[in-house]
Amino acid sequence: MALNQQKIRTILGSNMDIDKWYKVKDLIELISFVHKDFEAIDREPLPSEPHRPRWHRLVTNSVRMSPGRPDYPSDNSWIELRTRRKGRNFEYAISIVDPVEKAILSSITEDDGSGFIYAIVNKAFPNWVKIGKTIDFQQRLAGYQTYSPHKDFTEFSKVKVTDRHTAEGVAHRLAADQSQVETENTGEWFYLPEKREVEAILWEVQSNFSTN
Repeated sequence: MALNQQKIRTILGSNMDIDKWYKVKDLIELISFVHKDFEAIDREPLPSEPHRPRWHRLVTNSVRMSPGRPDYPSDNSWIELRTRRKGRNFEYAISIVDPVEKAILSSITEDDGSGFIYAIVNKAFPNWVKIGKTIDFQQRLAGYQTYSPHKDFTEFSKVKVTDRHTAEGVAHRLAADQSQVETENTGEWFYLPEKREVEAILWEVQSNFSTN
């Protein structure tokens, strides 16, 4: 069966390394390595792009389903896909599953998708800010303290939103674009020495996903 955007999304989601950043050309290479059942139509070029096969365009379109691509707002449902832009190129990564939030959700009987986008800090990591989503901020903060012998994680700020999943993707895009340190495997931590940058990020997501 011919490829489409959803199938490309499934293939990439199953084969991208967690928390590793990929350019579109890297994702095209990954698909070519792991997928062996291309149909003839997949390999046919589009009239507008005669020098590359149709499935290359499908890869480009599928990653635009990231909530970090509000410039393509028709479908930003791939909430696990993170986006950042460095220079002219977009890069994409699959986010780490948060086991503490998963445990919190296991005790929730109703979840309409609303919740909080939060920023927390720890004096042991100066200039780094953790930005995440949760349905229950107090439980989530307590979860961080479990892993800290000094119980020194503190709230910087938080905002309530109608769609915490999409709002987090937008917040991570904004933070990743501004983070002054580019490293793999930093998860939801961003190097943002100017706290007004964090405030602006939370204001942006609150403005777009306000509960009022």
